Amino acid sequence: MQFDISPHQLPDNKIRNLTCPGLYRCQQSTTCLLFDEVCDNIRQCPHGDDEIGCDVTCPSGCSCEGFVFICHQKEVETVFMDLSVEARKLDLSSSVFPNNNLIVPAYTYLAELNLFNCSIANIMPYSFEQLMNLLHLDLSSNKIKVLDSYTFYGLTKLVTLNLKNNLMLGLIKPYTFMSLPNVKGLELSGTRIKKLFDGTFNGLENLETLIITGNGLTNVEKKGFDGLVSLMIIDLTGNDVTEFSLDIFSRLSHLTEIKTDSYIFCCLKPESVFADKCYPKMDEFSSCSDLMRNDVLRVCLWIIAVNALIGNIGVILYRIIYEKALLFKANGLFIMNLGVSDMLMGVYLGIIAVADMFYSGNYILHDRKWRDSLVCKFAGIIAAISCEASVNFIMLTTLDCYLMVKSPFGRRRMTYKTAKISTFVCWVFVIIIAVVPIFNTSYFSNTFYSRTAVCLALPFSRQKVSGWEYSTAVFVFYNSIAFTVIAWCQFSIYNVAKSSNRIMAKRTKQDLTLARRLFLIVLTDFLCWFPVGIMGMLAMTGQVFPPETYSWVAVFVMPLNAALNPFLYTFSTIKQEVGLTDSKFSNTLQKKTLQITTVKLLTNY
Repeated sequence: MQFDISPHQLPDNKIRNLTCPGLYRCQQSTTCLLFDEVCDNIRQCPHGDDEIGCDVTCPSGCSCEGFVFICHQKEVETVFMDLSVEARKLDLSSSVFPNNNLIVPAYTYLAELNLFNCSIANIMPYSFEQLMNLLHLDLSSNKIKVLDSYTFYGLTKLVTLNLKNNLMLGLIKPYTFMSLPNVKGLELSGTRIKKLFDGTFNGLENLETLIITGNGLTNVEKKGFDGLVSLMIIDLTGNDVTEFSLDIFSRLSHLTEIKTDSYIFCCLKPESVFADKCYPKMDEFSSCSDLMRNDVLRVCLWIIAVNALIGNIGVILYRIIYEKALLFKANGLFIMNLGVSDMLMGVYLGIIAVADMFYSGNYILHDRKWRDSLVCKFAGIIAAISCEASVNFIMLTTLDCYLMVKSPFGRRRMTYKTAKISTFVCWVFVIIIAVVPIFNTSYFSNTFYSRTAVCLALPFSRQKVSGWEYSTAVFVFYNSIAFTVIAWCQFSIYNVAKSSNRIMAKRTKQDLTLARRLFLIVLTDFLCWFPVGIMGMLAMTGQVFPPETYSWVAVFVMPLNAALNPFLYTFSTIKQEVGLTDSKFSNTLQKKTLQITTVKLLTNY
């Protein structure tokens, strides 16, 4: 393949300065050739210089074609002894250097040098100074530990530099890349670089793409990227950068795309980077300034938190003080524990609401600290316990009502002893479910409750992070099974109520009244959890939802039943009892008044 540019298309100074990156340029010509076309016994350059000096010696064991030398798994000392000084391309992949030290003779015309997987451990400064025409250098998959200042000095024509997968490379000193004005892309993936110093990238003023992924990078000094004045794309994914200045990208005026693992860097991006070119995308709940970015949702959070906390505390106190006898019955015990589980949801929402208020205005600067905190993990555990305990106690209460309606004379009712055992097993079960992700870090990566700013582990996130299978199994499949049982029991109770047209026992009527009231609780819980189950299943198929959907479901829809349950069950019961009491008092008063009036009339008579 020949590339020929007509001289008439270029001014004289452009012709003199014309280069052929990655190609061979014919002498006194604008023709560029692939290196495979040099010394192929076909004259292609106008002056025939592509076939001059082709009768070179091929080092023993190498594959040679013209000035292209491929010498894999060789002793480089023996290769250099016979290698032509006019070599244009040299591939020494998997070869052996003495003492693993890089030594390359002065090959003035060398354009491409491949040193992949050569176990190179040490490179002295100025090692490439005499390879002034080198265009491509591959040093990937070696054992380099340190890159000293001025290591690549003199490679003024270098276009590509590959240093990826140097698994032992832990330090790049300032000014390592001095005098590399033509390098457009640099890859440092798969190393152990922990820190980028001020001046690390000086000399790469025309670099456009920088890839530093999977290194465990934690620290970027204040002027770590200052030398990259032409940088357009930077990829820092697979790192845990925690030490950096707030103006980390401020001097990168040409930057157009940023890829990192934390949204905080998108809050620090320059104006040249548009929102759709900054990764990761904004959290479903938080913004750069606030943990809860939606003001309406913030108000709802406080309302639900206060109602769930105070309402359920009221339920617990009322049943302890006024209905203590019912606590020794199965149904009363379950309702009491349902109030406790819903109260825990109020505690969780209160923690999130207080954290949102505490970090208001500069949340993103504390995002990582908050997510990794023990408070966030505790909140996540409390939320998981509350959710699953609520589902389980509603299921137990419904089963008890089903047995009462189906067996009104007590043949198959749940005894108090059975209820106590069931309650104990339920709490142990949900606590184990909630705390397992904290201890099994090998699977959950210690991020189960820190994947979102609200510390929830619901399975409808856009990304399948560590532990998503566990989350789906608990919050989607297990809850779906529980609500299937509840729905079947409710349907059976409905059939009993529908078929009881004749006079039924007083106890059965009371049981049906209780069952109807329970139906409202079940219905609200179903409406709260149904969206979670549907979204979880759709998320497994790759369905992506708007971020607002996640936040409303997680913070408003799902906890809503915890705030409603006290009013649907206990407080409605209190109201009904007060109404009955007032009615009885009114009837008694009327009877007494009638008696007194009658006596007076008889007396007067």
